[in-house]
Amino acid sequence: MIDRIEKLIDKKLEGINTVALGIITQVDHSKLRCNVKLKHKIRGQEIELFDVPIACLKSSVGTIYIPLKEGDVVLVLFSKNQLEEQLKNKQAVAVNEMLKFNINNAIVFGGVFTLAESIPEINPNRINVIGDVYINGDLDFKTIRGVSADAGSWHPPGV
Repeated sequence: MIDRIEKLIDKKLEGINTVALGIITQVDHSKLRCNVKLKHKIRGQEIELFDVPIACLKSSVGTIYIPLKEGDVVLVLFSKNQLEEQLKNKQAVAVNEMLKFNINNAIVFGGVFTLAESIPEINPNRINVIGDVYINGDLDFKTIRGVSADAGSWHPPGV
């Protein structure tokens, strides 16, 4: 009896999607959507998800978006309930409760280093940004390269 119950529980748990790794195959930055191929096969088949929302760090006061590119390895998170319904607006919505943990309720988040990639040197006391930086808003700083902001002078871009 216990074996039978364990087998039933295992069968139910096998159908639950929670988190997977994926490889970006296409990105639409204007819509914050992408296509992503799962890094694992399902029943021997490669699975690609289309038009998947991209999550970024966002609040009512700002957004940090690090653009993804084709070939990036990312986390693919699966919502328990219909994701598209929940993304329509900021209000609570009714969802189809029969469609729990569906593979189509995916959202992509961040990048993941694989063991085949070299991890950049990380200094835990610094934030390193590689690439161009655009700030749409005020910038308040105390030091630049160890020099007090009060002691130096600010030079606008191109000056």
